Amino acid sequence: MPQFLGGINLLTGSTDAHWKAVRKGVAPAFSAGCMKSAFAHVVERCQFLASILDDMGEATPVNVDDLLLRESMDVIGRVGFQKEMGALQGLKDRAAGGADDVGSYVRTMLECTHEIENRLKEPHRAKFLWKPSVRAGHRLMDRWKAIVRDNLLQHIKDVVPVKGSFADLLRKVVDPKTGTALTDEKLLPEIAALFFAGTDTTGHTGTWCLYLLSQHPAAEEAVLAELGAAGLAPTAASPTPRPLEYADLAKLPYLQAVLKETLRLYPPVGAGQVRVSKSDITLAGGRLHVPAGTMLWVPHHSLHNTAHNWGEDVKEFKPERWLVPGAEYAGKLPMPRSFYEGWYDASLHTDAALSGDDGSNSGSLGEDGDAGAGDNGRAKRYMPFAEGPRNCVGQSLAKVSLAATMASLLPKFKLVLDGQMGGAAGVDGREQYTLVTGIDGGMWMRATRRPVPAAVVETHAVPAAVVA
Repeated sequence: MPQFLGGINLLTGSTDAHWKAVRKGVAPAFSAGCMKSAFAHVVERCQFLASILDDMGEATPVNVDDLLLRESMDVIGRVGFQKEMGALQGLKDRAAGGADDVGSYVRTMLECTHEIENRLKEPHRAKFLWKPSVRAGHRLMDRWKAIVRDNLLQHIKDVVPVKGSFADLLRKVVDPKTGTALTDEKLLPEIAALFFAGTDTTGHTGTWCLYLLSQHPAAEEAVLAELGAAGLAPTAASPTPRPLEYADLAKLPYLQAVLKETLRLYPPVGAGQVRVSKSDITLAGGRLHVPAGTMLWVPHHSLHNTAHNWGEDVKEFKPERWLVPGAEYAGKLPMPRSFYEGWYDASLHTDAALSGDDGSNSGSLGEDGDAGAGDNGRAKRYMPFAEGPRNCVGQSLAKVSLAATMASLLPKFKLVLDGQMGGAAGVDGREQYTLVTGIDGGMWMRATRRPVPAAVVETHAVPAAVVA
């Protein structure tokens, strides 16, 4: 990771004075006010993406994963660095017989994640320089650092960033060791981390969402019905939808439920968080002792996909589970209740895997963090953006981007899986867990423009729980 991202950064660094200074310094870049500004860029990029799908036509299969990674790259370039990356434009240029230089950025990023996966399997792999594949891996890492250095680091040094943006706030961070601004050597890995995390995780999650909806037409119809009721999708009564607004995102509970269920089944960083304890730790009222130097691992994919936490329908795509308040909290406890006496209120749990109806708010993928971030002490079974002080600093941008992208594309296009994917079984076989939860070879689909409905179809009704 340090070679890929150019050094220690918010993703990989210890929670020391430097990490805290950077985290505190850049966090305001992802406030609700900044997300309102970012929203316009997301919608504009979605409109441009729609024009690409129109140009391709329904006869041409399209790699939706590549499309959404490019959209995410464009958005993070604009919002974070005020830099036009031209990732989506590259597809237009290529279709017209021109060059697609930015396409190499996406390929390099994905190839780097594969190399990192190989290094995780072989901790000393980077030293095996006699192997051609290892030397190729080093060249990949150097190429990625050059992309970040030449396109982003140099850019924010040459221009005056928008006030309050990530680039602006990062330049103002004071190095606690020197009392001065961060050097280029320390700026580079922070820029690389945001650029990578903001592109890769959001793009892949959007891909999984479109795939899941293509496999579950009832859920897709429920989303369209909700958008239509809000005036955001064409209906027989109102064939011309109104423009999507930022305030709409918090008023689309079923779409939010679809996104949450996507993040449950395919958490962006499926491998989760790995940390090493710096000192001896005593937990569980003295019942659990963690020696210094112990590796602590929270595997998000396992947490989200175990029947113990979610019940026997854990593998099913059921957005409705998120219409139950408190759905992010665990029902069952992993240990006998006697284990919790004196240090944890076991009465908060009912021992029902799908329980959670305690009146707490399960929230939405809106602007201010995960549901229950200031929770009532109950254990969680859902943490796609991690929890605590090291949770994803840019999660609000990811949530706005995902909701706005789905609300913009779904009323316009019906996407179906292309035959080359081999159906759902073929997709399952291509699931890939490198640094992020992706799809090997891309997600190939066909996009068909939706006709304006001639009549309101009764089966499109929004479930009662959505409008309650």
